[in-house]
Amino acid sequence: MLSLGVDGGASSAKWCLVNESGEVLKRGSLPPVDGHLYRSDSLEKFRSFTEAIKRELGDLTPDVISIGITGFGAPKLIEEELKTVFPKAKINLSSDIALAYYSMFAPGQGIYLYAGTGSVAVHITKDGEEITFGGWGYLLGDEGAGYWIGREALRHLLFQIEESQDLDGLSQRINEAVGGADWSSIREYVYGRDRSAIAALTPLVSQAAKSGVVSAKIILESAAQHLVELIKRAQKTLNKEGIPLAFGGGIAEEVVGVRELVESQLGVAVLTSNGDHALTAAKFGAKS
Repeated sequence: MLSLGVDGGASSAKWCLVNESGEVLKRGSLPPVDGHLYRSDSLEKFRSFTEAIKRELGDLTPDVISIGITGFGAPKLIEEELKTVFPKAKINLSSDIALAYYSMFAPGQGIYLYAGTGSVAVHITKDGEEITFGGWGYLLGDEGAGYWIGREALRHLLFQIEESQDLDGLSQRINEAVGGADWSSIREYVYGRDRSAIAALTPLVSQAAKSGVVSAKIILESAAQHLVELIKRAQKTLNKEGIPLAFGGGIAEEVVGVRELVESQLGVAVLTSNGDHALTAAKFGAKS
């Protein structure tokens, strides 16, 4: 019995094939995919992904495919596309956040906080029910994540421009990144690109904070506060204040500086999530 696990994220789609004993037979990484298969571009990317997986596997055919995918919202379409290439495979579907949860906790054991471009917290009950908090997208939420941090840095630059202030160390860095300290340049950068371009400004905020720029420190402290509020909302709703916590995604990386602020504000240690989620999915499938 062969089990294929897929971690379909916004930066890459990692995959891993194991046998019934959990031994890794093949693994690799492919261009990113998402679950919005009702959009033509997402559907095209997913079809390219399934064709590439089939080529990579060669004569090996998975009996089970377990996939956790970002933007998980069209399960029937995802299953149909997988069945087109692997018609006999059993399909297990979930969000990439649920997959990350299983890399850290057994059902019912913890809360997983993810912060990348966006932010969300998830708990999976002992019965397998996935309960999420936040994750509403940049128009309604995602506070404390990469897009929010980048946006706050841009707003800070705009305030300094409006008030004719000398640009501080943060604004100077953002100015260089967007190509000008004027509304025309900033507008073109913000509205001419996707959200990831704004989230990509986060390292500049971290660099400025580490060099002592007060405005950058305030933004990161506020980001941590929003993420802590998300965790506390989850704890209160679940009535599990002492439950273990894990933190994953780009904003959780030590170099960013938010993780230590989250721990300081919470007053407890937070587990770092850096597991091989594709392997987790493959092993899960081997047992299903």
